[in-house]
Amino acid sequence: MFSSLEPVEMSFTVAASAATLRTEIVRALTAKGGRIQTDGGSEVVAKFGSNLKVRLLGAFLTGFNATPRDVIVSMKESGGQTQVSITVRDTFGFGTRIGVAKKMRAVMQNDASSLQDELAKFHPPSRPG
Repeated sequence: MFSSLEPVEMSFTVAASAATLRTEIVRALTAKGGRIQTDGGSEVVAKFGSNLKVRLLGAFLTGFNATPRDVIVSMKESGGQTQVSITVRDTFGFGTRIGVAKKMRAVMQNDASSLQDELAKFHPPSRPG
């Protein structure tokens, strides 16, 4: 009956090492209020929002940025470039319950694109030549 929203996904390639990107990704996610859950290997996972706050006060009072979601960043390095994949996953199932899926999807899309923009400041995406 109630389900989570479909995840928002995006991928791009940058000319930088995965180690360099990992440091910048952790910094960017932490600066946006993310709580780093995993930072090792080829993946960084950050949790955003507050399950308790949204349950007690509701998204309309707390704002949609307070809704619980995970931002998962995977990196695959090859030939001096790194393929970066960002997935933002709803962890509450809230959006479909009260018909605000469109607003929640916009928050999730913003999480992914703002991280891509932050990385692009220092490492413009590679273009196939």
